[in-house]
Amino acid sequence: MKGVRFRLVLLGAPLIAALPACGRRDAATPDQRRAAIAALEKERDELRERIDALLVHDEHLDGMPSTGVRFGIPTSLARTLVERVITGFVDQVTLELRNLKVHKAGRVRKVVTLGEYVLDVRIDEVRGRLRTGSPEIVFGGDQVSVALPIRIASGTGNAVIDFKWDGKNVAGAVCGDMEISQTVAGSVRPDTYPVEGSLVLSASAHEILASPRFPRIRVNLKVQPSAESWAAVQKILDEKEGLCGFVLDKVDIPGVLEGLIGRGFGVRLPTEKLKPMAVPVGIEPTMTIRGRVVAVGVTVSSLAITEHMIWLGADVDVTAEPDGGETEG
Repeated sequence: MKGVRFRLVLLGAPLIAALPACGRRDAATPDQRRAAIAALEKERDELRERIDALLVHDEHLDGMPSTGVRFGIPTSLARTLVERVITGFVDQVTLELRNLKVHKAGRVRKVVTLGEYVLDVRIDEVRGRLRTGSPEIVFGGDQVSVALPIRIASGTGNAVIDFKWDGKNVAGAVCGDMEISQTVAGSVRPDTYPVEGSLVLSASAHEILASPRFPRIRVNLKVQPSAESWAAVQKILDEKEGLCGFVLDKVDIPGVLEGLIGRGFGVRLPTEKLKPMAVPVGIEPTMTIRGRVVAVGVTVSSLAITEHMIWLGADVDVTAEPDGGETEG
């Protein structure tokens, strides 16, 4: 979020009164200066009364710090920045799983043991692409809460199925041993996961830093074999007749595969890669008043988050540099 900078402008501040009493020989008399200062202080007090009257009627100023200087960032702007960063990050994430293995073994009986089988599924690769819905961002109570739906929008998978049959007794004589190997391809089933977290804010005289805090989140990638892959597997099975066909029916390879793969595979979202967001703010360290350079020292003392504003409160120390002229006692 570079390129966004907020600059504080001080209005009606009695900086003139903070200047040390100094002047040239042709300057006004002490009485004239005191009268001018009194006039400025009166104007200052009148401006403060007008500001106080306006503050009472503006809900955007609720929760504003009582420090000497305070400025705020509208939450409407902050919401837009947060949405862009979070959704932009998630939409660039692709989840990948490689070299996954699923194993199932068993025995087929019909009065006696007909044989034993081993079914191995090696998933070479599963890829899932993420997309986000519209996030819900709530400001208030001195915190920022974020809730967004993360959707597995698309994905692909490839696997190899290996089935081995070791015939026993009569099945060994009639059907013998059998091996079936088939490569299958499929897609990742779309699914949506609600994700909730927060942003922890901290502030300095130069920036407001928003650090994401999300729990460990796991999504489930479910692979759905394509119709063509199922058809290829089924064609191999249909070619086996008699006792071999009976064995394959008892094993129910399609059902076992669907059960093994259908459970899906858990993948953790890399939320730790969501980096803190910085909103630059600042007060100019110096300003010039009537040709005099005035140094401004800023100490951040409070941070408040309301429904409408993110408030930063600070104490300001003003020091005027001497102008080189003579000073009257």
